[in-house]
Amino acid sequence: MSELTLELTPEPGPALVPPAPPVVEPIRWKPATRLAFRFAFCYFMLFALCCGNATIWEIIPVAGGYIEDWLSRPFTYAGQWLAQHYFHIQGAGAKLHETGSGDTAISWIALGVMFSVAVLATLIWTALDRKSTAYPKLFAWFRFTIRLTLGYAMLTYGLAKLFPLQMAPPSLAVLNEPFGNLSPMTLLWTMLGYNPLYQMICGGAEALGGLLIFFRRTALAGALLIAFLSTNIVLYNFFFDVPVKLYAAHLLLMSLAVIVPDIRALFGFFWQHRPTAPTVPWAPWSPRLIRRLHITVENLVVAICLLLFAGFASFQLGKAVSHQRASQRNPPPITGQWHVDSALLNGQPKPFLTGDGQPMTDIFLEPSSRTMVRDSATVLWRGGFHIDDKKHTVNFGTVGSGDNTIYALAQPDPNHLILTPTGKEAKTVGTLTLTRVPLPTHYPLLDRGFHWVNEWGLER
Repeated sequence: MSELTLELTPEPGPALVPPAPPVVEPIRWKPATRLAFRFAFCYFMLFALCCGNATIWEIIPVAGGYIEDWLSRPFTYAGQWLAQHYFHIQGAGAKLHETGSGDTAISWIALGVMFSVAVLATLIWTALDRKSTAYPKLFAWFRFTIRLTLGYAMLTYGLAKLFPLQMAPPSLAVLNEPFGNLSPMTLLWTMLGYNPLYQMICGGAEALGGLLIFFRRTALAGALLIAFLSTNIVLYNFFFDVPVKLYAAHLLLMSLAVIVPDIRALFGFFWQHRPTAPTVPWAPWSPRLIRRLHITVENLVVAICLLLFAGFASFQLGKAVSHQRASQRNPPPITGQWHVDSALLNGQPKPFLTGDGQPMTDIFLEPSSRTMVRDSATVLWRGGFHIDDKKHTVNFGTVGSGDNTIYALAQPDPNHLILTPTGKEAKTVGTLTLTRVPLPTHYPLLDRGFHWVNEWGLER
């Protein structure tokens, strides 16, 4: 009997259809958001690359300074021309000049020029680009540039405080000035420089913010820290009339520009206590070549900054601090206040003029190798001096008086000093004859120190 074999053939089922790829909706910004971004991009990129107090170009050896100067010239020279021909400004404010101020008349006018250029560029951009609904990749590059600018700036200022050099210890000039004569800035600078540890803590926080904002994973934390710190700096500058108002305000605005896109995520995390994710990517993710270029540039800039600051800058700052402390422990014999008896060139009066064109009346040679000069209007001017014991010369100069001048140093007796200009300055700079002014040997402000126990606050 033969066996019957049955072969069961499965009935064909429905064909498997691969799932359709998800529909990616194009990113759409509101018209007001697009307009605001266009202006912010034009304005802050101009400021960050052309007119900042510490631009990212400065990390490029040698060429960086020339690039920064070349990019800033259209605005500064336009500001100078407008200052002279439109605003009719007279005196020092009418020309570009050496200054410790970032809020000169030309600086304000140049900022107005930059603002006008940004507005014009925004209008042209808006008129020509009516199809784009958003700029996520361009925003990532914008954020990237602003982050590097803020990181470099905060490291620059932070290390100048971490190695306490920005605010010097109370100077002899200030210690011997009636309190009511002090300017608000001098009062603030003296307070911050009184205890170096406070200055170092502030500098450490600024440097930390600069480091955090360099890296994408910590950039938001760095931007928040910088916003907090720069707010305090802005308050100091405005309320104590420190002439870095423009730059400090822009540091704050740029840090806010980095933070604003994630404001909803921050609100959800800190206020609603729920997990959140960044709203906008920190880098353009496509195409792959652009992403790699972005990461390469970022890592290169971070490496250069860390090498520059951790190596060369820290060495130089540390050397300057060591020199300052050594000078304070063993002040040069000519340290003190010197009154200008005469300033003569070829037998004719040739006074040493300060930035405002007033003749100098007194020089304060500080134990820290800094100097303060008082002019006939009782205004104080900061500067520095360096003594070369082998050549018996002193290199001396102040803010607003031009380049430093090397003087031959002669001291007939402990109470008299003669400074004779050398080199090419001998033809244009007068010989200074100075007499020492007796000063107190102790100051209660410096002698008070720190006390854990106080039965009452000491006031005097």
